[in-house]
Order: sequence, then structure tokens, then C-alpha cells
Amino acid sequence: MSQTNSHQPGQSAAGGASFASPERKDFIHAMLNLNEAPLLRAFRHGVMLVMPLLLAAAVAILFNNFPLIAYQHFMTELFGPGWKMPGAILYNASIEILAMVTTFTLSDCLMNLHNKKLPNNSVLPVMGSITAFSCMFIMIGPGFGPDGMILPWAGIRGLFGALVITFASCSLFLRLCRFKRLRLSFYSEGVDPILPHMFDTLLPVLITLAVFVAARELLHIFGIESLHLAFYEAIRGLFADAHDSFGLGALYAFLVQLCWFFGIHGADLLDPITHHVLIRGMEVNSLAINNHLPPPHIFTKYFFDVYIYMGGSGATLGLLTAIFLHSKDHGTRRVAAISLVPGIFNINELLVFGLPVVLNPAFLLPFVMVPLALLVISYLAVLYGLAPVPVYQVDWITPPVINAFIATDSWRGVALQLFNLGVSTCIYLPFVSLADKIKIGTRRATFTELVGIAATQTHGLSGKRCTDRPGNPGALARFLVNDMTKSLKGLDGAIGLHYQPRVNVVSKTVPCVEALLRWHHPFYGQVPAVLTLAIAEDADLIRELDNLVMRMAFEQQCRWRKSGIFTTVSLNVSESQLQDKNFPAMLDSLYVKNNLPSDAILFEVRENLALDPTSRYLPALEALHAIGVGLAVDDFGKGFQSLAQAKRLPLAELQIDRVLTKNIDINPFNQDVIGSSQEFALDLGIKTSAECVETQEQLETLLELNFSTFQGYWFSEPMSPEDCGAFIRSFSQSVLPQDK
Repeated sequence: MSQTNSHQPGQSAAGGASFASPERKDFIHAMLNLNEAPLLRAFRHGVMLVMPLLLAAAVAILFNNFPLIAYQHFMTELFGPGWKMPGAILYNASIEILAMVTTFTLSDCLMNLHNKKLPNNSVLPVMGSITAFSCMFIMIGPGFGPDGMILPWAGIRGLFGALVITFASCSLFLRLCRFKRLRLSFYSEGVDPILPHMFDTLLPVLITLAVFVAARELLHIFGIESLHLAFYEAIRGLFADAHDSFGLGALYAFLVQLCWFFGIHGADLLDPITHHVLIRGMEVNSLAINNHLPPPHIFTKYFFDVYIYMGGSGATLGLLTAIFLHSKDHGTRRVAAISLVPGIFNINELLVFGLPVVLNPAFLLPFVMVPLALLVISYLAVLYGLAPVPVYQVDWITPPVINAFIATDSWRGVALQLFNLGVSTCIYLPFVSLADKIKIGTRRATFTELVGIAATQTHGLSGKRCTDRPGNPGALARFLVNDMTKSLKGLDGAIGLHYQPRVNVVSKTVPCVEALLRWHHPFYGQVPAVLTLAIAEDADLIRELDNLVMRMAFEQQCRWRKSGIFTTVSLNVSESQLQDKNFPAMLDSLYVKNNLPSDAILFEVRENLALDPTSRYLPALEALHAIGVGLAVDDFGKGFQSLAQAKRLPLAELQIDRVLTKNIDINPFNQDVIGSSQEFALDLGIKTSAECVETQEQLETLLELNFSTFQGYWFSEPMSPEDCGAFIRSFSQSVLPQDK
């Protein structure tokens, strides 16, 4: 197995979608950049983290309000009239504290974003969360009733205010933390480690709280008791002269959707309109029906519930349908599957916050446009008598089709609802495709970033290279751990070996092929070996991976020899294998099981492990050599080690790394180093080979330096076992064992 190998120009680490036109590509890239703007992403993640509470609220609503009379009677008879109390408690403990919880989740995301951008000025995230929570408490203006404190804006109705206050408080707090004079030093031996972190941000916390208290008092002077209430009243002022008209319905639908996109509970915000216009119109219609008169009002609450909000605000049942029909993204489909059952009962918070739709640029236009389109269609259909006005009482969580039939008592109402569902699905379809492409771009960028992290060879605080990284790279690394675990169990056949021939241009033979690890991920395609090994090491899967590679290489060598192909297979030996006292015994069993001679496999060891006199692995290498295992130094020149150690540890081959062979035709210094290394190796009876030969000029220069064995893309890229076998046969007749 090799960590590095020749990389062909133009190859991409991860697969990606191709785009039909430059304009479409530019648009998708622009959307990707907007979607991945760090601040917007932090906001979106802060909102998404409250999904468990939304799920709990959905369960509570369905438990208490399942729209089946038989269910309601059964629960009352079984548990008594107070059976809804547990559901009410769960609802209050989830949706009614949503704004307060979001303050914590968003502030944590903002703190982590700051620490990532300014690692030298990092702060303890929980201190920012404490500050934001206190500022939120200052600004919401709690009241006091007979039962104690009242927090009217702590739930979903106060979500938008929570976002604004959290952002403002965290921005001020972090700005203050940049002033070194405000950072108190309290480091002393024997002090609890958390205490210095607290003192480090003490003054910024106090100043931030003082500013928000002053802001609250200033609002009080101007007669504003609650910032949340003032904002809501300003929006409601748009409907001061509200009356039943098409303009009212369109404005109502537009504002409800726009509010939801920014995390504001639109229905609650426009509650006066719902009660004073829509519900009042519904009551007038009901009275008219009882008097055998046609209903005078089109826009009622039932009209919106039945014809517009199928699945909830935004007609998200159409979005769910579009996802199941067209989305290729597993994460999107998984969120849709979780949201399906609540969505059938018109509870869509899981989808709106989990997909998310909130603060997601890809869904802004359809989320606003779909209800407006359905409103126009439904208004015209009712106006011209193609569908009836919904007039009969139906609970808002009654599933579509059923609610249409109950509310209209007509198949035409059901037909219009189904038509609207089809229209909403068609409108959402291209945006689902756009969202998929944006996610693909995001994952490709994250994957590339993670490969870069793995290549740096640096470790995090927990000693891991990838899985403990913050943000998307760490999340992706942990996701890849799960996929690798499945692949190692042989569930998908994704882990295998490719082989790159090492040819001798003088004897016209292929004396050796190097086994190169290949992990083909279903989404990311070929995972670079450096990332594969980093993931395996972080997850303590490296020994299992090493053993699998060994077994596959031995078994393939056995198949080749049975088919008349005689060459040597070279394999990398990892540090974990050299640390394993049972490694020589395992090798011996593999030789016996596959009926292979000792020279059938050549084991490659990194330069620093074999040639460093202080290496703690020298005894293990000597033990391998003692049982007849051939050893080679891999990537020589990368660590600038001396060949003097080779006298102590007999080596079969010395492989010159690309750091020396690259541009050798124009680099006299590298020519001198390689030439002297070649002469020294030949004096010791060690074979030599040059890696990463990719141009004619490299080849000619190395031939002048008396090299005859080469590996690189000039001759062949890594190939499957079948293709490699065909290459060996076509290149030459390899040297038979008795000829060696």
C-alpha cells in the first residue's frame, strides 16, 4: 500500500457534476459562494441544531391533536380528560423555548467561526453563549404573573429577534475580545484550567451586558417596552385597513413565506389578520351556508389551509414530492423521509429548519413563489366556479385530500388541491436540482479541504489528523469513518488494489509492480491514499486496513503465478505493522497459504524508518530480513537520510523519490545526488529504481545516470489487476523464477 503515487495531470480528487452551459455554471457557482458564506452558514447551522426540539414538538402536536375522533375518544376513556397534559408539557419544553435555545446554538457557531478565522485570538465558545443568552434575556422584556416569570418571546415567535440579538451581542463581544487590554491574565500554577478562560473574557462579557442594558433603557425612554413587539406591530401596520381582497391575500401569503425564510413564524406575526379577516370571513361563510346562501368571502383560513398550505407554509408537500422524485442527494432524501409523516399532517418545521429552507438561498424564490402561484390559481378557480370555497370545519392537521373533501364537500375541491400539488411540485423541481448541485459543490470543496488537512500531517488536540477538526471537514471525516468501516467489512467492495508496473527498459521486463491502495467512494470517487490512511489512523482502523491490503496483494500474486505471470509485488509496510509482534508470523502464514516463495513480495519501508540510525523499528526490520523477506527503501530523497545505514540492514532495492526525479533534466544538483546514490547502492549490491518518471527528458537523463528500472506515468498509470496482467504480458515475458 502506498501513501503517495504519481498523479496524472487533470485528475480530480472527487467526482462532480458537469454543467450544461457557462452561464448556468456561473450561476451555480455564485449560489454556491452565497450558500457557503461563513456567516450565513453559521446562522443556518445554528438554526439546524434545534431540530431535536422541533421533532419533539411535532410528536407532541400529533399525539394531542391526531385528527381522528375515535382516537380522541379512545385516549380520553383510557387515560381520562387530562391525557393531553404530557403532550402539552413536551410542546412547551420544546417549541416554547426555541428562541432561547437558538441563542445558545447560534452563538456557539459564531464563536467557532471566529476561532477558525482568528486562532490566535480564540475565545472559549461557552462564554460567548452565556453572553448572548443574557443579552437575549435583557432584550425580550420578561413579565411577571401570578405563577412567576413570563417569557412571551422565548418560543418560536421570538426566533427572529433571537437571531438578531445573538448576532449583535456576539459581534460586540468578539470585537471587545480583540483588545488585549480587556483580556485579563489569570494563569497560575495549581489553578483550575477553566478559571483563566473565564477571566480572559470577563471584561468583554460585562461591557457587552452593560451596552445591552443601556440599549434596553434607551428603548424604554422612547416608549418601546419590547423590541420584539415593536417589530411585530410595524409589520401588522401594513394591514391597518385590511379587507377581503386579492391584494390582501397576496400580501398575506408573501409576508408569511418571507418571514418563515428568515426564521420568523409568519402565521403568528400576522395573527391579527388571521383572526380579524380570515377567520371572520370563515365565520361569515359558515353563517351564509346555514342560511342556504352562497359564501361571500373567498379568502378565509380554510382557503389557505386547503388550497395553499398543503404540508404547511410554502406548500412543502410539493417540495417533499419533488425531493423524492428528483433529488440524488442522500442527506436531502433522508431529511425528507424524516419530515414526511409530520408533513402529511401539515407540520413542516422539521423540513423548513432541517433541510434547511430557512436562510437557504436555493429555496428563497420557490418558497415565496409557490404559495403566490397557488393563490392565483385557486382564486381564479373559485371565482369562476371551477372549485368551491372551503366552508366546512376541518382541523389544520388533517391530511391533504381528506381536508379538501371535508372542507368543500366536493370532488372539485379535491381536484383543485391535487392540481395545486402538481403545480407546486413542478415549481420546486428545478430548485431541488439546484440545491443538489450546490451541495455537491459544497462537499467537493470540503473534501478538497480535508485532503489538504490530511496531507499536512498535523494533528489536532486529541492527536487525530482529521476527525477532530471543527466544522464541515471534521464532520466529513467522521462520515468517511463510517463508510470505511463498512468497506472494510466487505459490504461494498470499495477498497481494492491497483498496480503500477516498474519496468526495466534494458531487459525489456516488468520485474516488479507496486500495489497501490484504492478506496472508491460512491460519492467522492477515488479517495486519495493520504486521506484514506489518515481516516484509518484516526478511527483505529489502520491495522485492519493494512491486513486487508496484505491479503489482497498475496492472493493476487498467487493468481498471477497460476496464470503464468511471474513478477514481484511490492507493498508498503506501515509503522503499526512494524510495531505488531505478530506481524512476521502473519506474513509466514500468508506465504504458506498462497504457496509463494519469499521473493514474490517486496516490502517497502519509508526512508526515515530504515535509514535513520535512531529508528526504533530497526530490530523489527532485521527480524523481517532474517526470515527471508525482501526490503526496499521507498521515497528515498524525501527525508534526506544517509545510505550508510544500508550497510547494517541489507536491502534489496532503493527507490528514488519524485522530489529528486522531478525536473532532473534541468536540475544539476539532483543529478549529482541521484548519481552518487546510484553508485553507492550498486557498490552494496542494491538494485535501484526511479519513481514518478513522466517525461521523455526525465527518462533520457536517468538513463545517462545508469538507471534501467523506472516507474511512472510515462510507462503506465496504476491499473486494475486484470489490466496490469495484460500489460505485463504485452510488455515482455517476465523473468521466470528459475532464471533469477
